[in-house]
Amino acid sequence: MDRSSLAGRISVPFDRDAPIPLAVCVSGVILLLVGTVLAVDVIRDGGSGLVAALDIVFFWIPGASFVYVGYWLPRSEIPDRHHPRIVAWTGGGVVVMYGFIALRDLHPAVTVEWSIGTQAIGLTLGSVIGLVMGIQRAKATVRTATLEDRTRELEANERELERQNAQLERFASVVSHDLRNPLSVARGNLELVRDDCDSDRLESIADAHARMEALIDDLLTLARQGESVESMQTVGLAEVSRLCWKQVSTGDATLSVEDAPPIVADRDRLRQLLENLFGNAIEHGAVDGASVAIRVGILDDGDGFYVADDGPGIPKGERDRVFESGYSTADSGTGFGLAIVAEIAGAHGWEVRAVEGPDGGARIEITGVEFA
Repeated sequence: MDRSSLAGRISVPFDRDAPIPLAVCVSGVILLLVGTVLAVDVIRDGGSGLVAALDIVFFWIPGASFVYVGYWLPRSEIPDRHHPRIVAWTGGGVVVMYGFIALRDLHPAVTVEWSIGTQAIGLTLGSVIGLVMGIQRAKATVRTATLEDRTRELEANERELERQNAQLERFASVVSHDLRNPLSVARGNLELVRDDCDSDRLESIADAHARMEALIDDLLTLARQGESVESMQTVGLAEVSRLCWKQVSTGDATLSVEDAPPIVADRDRLRQLLENLFGNAIEHGAVDGASVAIRVGILDDGDGFYVADDGPGIPKGERDRVFESGYSTADSGTGFGLAIVAEIAGAHGWEVRAVEGPDGGARIEITGVEFA
């Protein structure tokens, strides 16, 4: 085996490009050797085994600590620029301990022998305490810097969000004014044309106008429902459900509502959410003129509520897509009804998912709801 292949198999326990961790590691090795040599000399001179053991302990504790720290520092989250500060804390701890011993020696009632054992005690206590304090101080500095960076990032995100909200408001204003006005003109002219002639094509034009009106309404609602909720209050789910039912074109559909404790929500947005869920269930659940039964209840785990119907349900592969803007399985749908539901739920901090009901049909579950 040549030297190059042998060198490739040797793992160096420290980073050669990190001089301070390397110096700390070498200092630890030196302390280990010094403690070992002193213990051997004591035994060879016929000294006490306890003294030899203490020499090993007092030199090996800082020695092993230095070796470990020299290995750990390059792999820690502490940047290289903080390494000199850790070494300074370690040296400062030793200086403080030696200074304490010197002050004790100056006291007239205390006699201090500056033996190797006394110095070893000062070295052990001072270096280990200083090392630990230096590492903790460096970690605290890193955490503070990280928090400051995150704070600046959050402030930048908040400014960007405010800019986007302002842009969204401008978009909503354009949609409301610049699109509704031409649509009103088109509707007015359609009524004049109807006075002059009667054609099935006029109904198609009227349906297109109605669809455009629905799209504009849904776009405006979608643009505004994603804003964060500020006015939270205790709301009766059953009461609001029945109130919303009166605002929806229900046809032959029926509604049943379980008794439920009040929830904490924005009342107006909750009404919009329920009206959209009811409208979606009626639109997609009533197939071939059949009536649809809709039920509002509390989830078994008590984490939220659901709106279910006994219609054909939502195919498994489409249950995630139904909350996307513009996605609809009905020719007459705008594709924004459930997207608005998802936006309102998100503004409350809730989550929404589509599943199959226990007896078939579609079931929309709202989770993360706080009950009063």
